[in-house]
Amino acid sequence: MSVQVRRFGVAVVSSLMVAAIGLAVAADAGLSPADRAFVAKAAHGGLMEVAAGNLAAKRALDPAVKAFGQKMVTDHTAANEKLKSLADSRQMPLPDAVSPEENAALAKLEALVGTDFDQTYSQMMVKDHVEDISEFEKEVKQGQDADVKSFAENTLPTLRHHLMLARRLSSQEKKSH
Repeated sequence: MSVQVRRFGVAVVSSLMVAAIGLAVAADAGLSPADRAFVAKAAHGGLMEVAAGNLAAKRALDPAVKAFGQKMVTDHTAANEKLKSLADSRQMPLPDAVSPEENAALAKLEALVGTDFDQTYSQMMVKDHVEDISEFEKEVKQGQDADVKSFAENTLPTLRHHLMLARRLSSQEKKSH
């Protein structure tokens, strides 16, 4: 093989490597590590709310808990779709299943029946929404990507409403025990 052919081959390989690196950077679409972590955590949390809400809609004893569970499914499915659209625009893959910790929490919830289920689910929703609101407020204040911040800001009123409803449910469940 001639020196020219080898040099051409090296130049082609080098160009391909530079192009691949460029694509990898473009795929990241400039999201900061903190914004990426927020998006991933929000995706996991949204999946968890839908899964737990489905359980509550099917298994809750109290009709108010059933209705709240269905509301979680509806509202968080809508938020998950918006988040997926945002992530897709940044070529950021999202998790398609709950985290191992969330899976363990769902398994514990699934093992409960009757008022134990209702009370545990209601308390879980209070705790989850307090944490979610804190994370979303932090993103609004400290996030770097305008679209991610906008998603967080636009989702906060719904999360706050969910927390109010969950607190009301939780206090009702405590009274019924």
